Amino acid sequence: MRRRILHVAVVAVSVALVLFGIPLALAARAAILSEERGELERTALLAARQVGPDFLAGDPVELPRVEGDKKVAVYDASLTRRSPATGGPPTADSVTSAAARGVESEGVVGADLVVAVPVTVAERVIAVVRVAAPTSHTFTTILLAWAALALLAVLALAVSVVVARRQARFLSTPLEALAVAAERVVAGDLQTRTEPVGTPELVRLARTQNEMLDRLGDLIARERRLTGDISHQLRTPVTGLALGLQNALSHKGSGATADLRAALVDALGQVRDLERTIDNVIHLSRPQSDVLDAGPGHSVGDFCAEIERRWHGPLSEAGRPLVVTAQTDPALPLPQFVVTEVLKILLDNAMRHGVGRVTVVFRDLGSFVAIDVADEGSVQVPGDELFRRGHSGSDGLGIGLALGRSIAEAYGGRLALTQRQPTCFTLMVPLSSTPSEADLAGLSRSTPDP
Repeated sequence: MRRRILHVAVVAVSVALVLFGIPLALAARAAILSEERGELERTALLAARQVGPDFLAGDPVELPRVEGDKKVAVYDASLTRRSPATGGPPTADSVTSAAARGVESEGVVGADLVVAVPVTVAERVIAVVRVAAPTSHTFTTILLAWAALALLAVLALAVSVVVARRQARFLSTPLEALAVAAERVVAGDLQTRTEPVGTPELVRLARTQNEMLDRLGDLIARERRLTGDISHQLRTPVTGLALGLQNALSHKGSGATADLRAALVDALGQVRDLERTIDNVIHLSRPQSDVLDAGPGHSVGDFCAEIERRWHGPLSEAGRPLVVTAQTDPALPLPQFVVTEVLKILLDNAMRHGVGRVTVVFRDLGSFVAIDVADEGSVQVPGDELFRRGHSGSDGLGIGLALGRSIAEAYGGRLALTQRQPTCFTLMVPLSSTPSEADLAGLSRSTPDP
């Protein structure tokens, strides 16, 4: 990545230097030649001022002193040199001959750059001033200028390489970090995150990847939680269903058919309850599902009978009595799913982790119904820790109480540990699925701290 960025930058700068350098070099050459011709022309005009009308009478010409290696010569109308021999050739060259026609001319003759200026009197050319300078001096100046341009080009290329390497590092480092993070994700590490640095596009890319991983982690966590919730809620009912069917099949005699039919009817009811449980747990696991619908309702008396029917036998086999009391109107309707699932969790915990008698009490609190599930055991774990998903006080998975609280709160109720020893959990169920703020405030005041 870095090498490619560096290569692209060097190629781009090189192309730019070529595209600008060649015309600039040609322009420098033209400017130097023009400057040299202008200097020769000024010298020729200065010398032409020394040639007057007496030149035709044969008077000698006093030429001005010139600098450097310039040579000045004066030719008459017949193109014969009338100045010292060191100033130019004895006979006029082509440039001088062209100036004799009355037009200033310039050109290269041999190794010299020549400028010739006519001198006219009464619109008649009486002399030609020729100034020459070696082209080697001009070409040396041009080469020096080109060398300076080449040096500047090399310097610009070196600076571009330094800047390109820095920019390549600036651009590639975040991309390399994103690639490493992606490799870790492929390896199964969904907790890896990339710091948003670099250009705005790279920052946006890093943030998008982090958000994607967050959502992916939430999705996987919800799927795992859903699997755990469903397995937790189905474990006890499926076991009871299997035991009921086995007991019905083991009966022999004249009443076997009736027993089997009763077991099948009971099994059908439990299967429908399981279907409702699965649907509601799935609904609860969705992120947009904040509140559960009330769904079908059962009366307090029906709940009491159901608790006796389902839990009296298993608790009796363990030598533990079950007492169910309704201190409210037995006909008062309560949401079936919320009460059934939360009581299933609380009674299952009481049977597995509690000791002694199990008591279930339905109490009237006005706009709420409180359901106390108590046993003669004790809880040593802090209340907040007890309802944290994944915590387990003994051999559990740490799902039940957390799920029970989620179900209660999704319906607008509350589940809390109200007494540590003897252990007592209280489920607060609102009589309306959308309790008011005053009702919630009264609920908080009515629930004692454990």
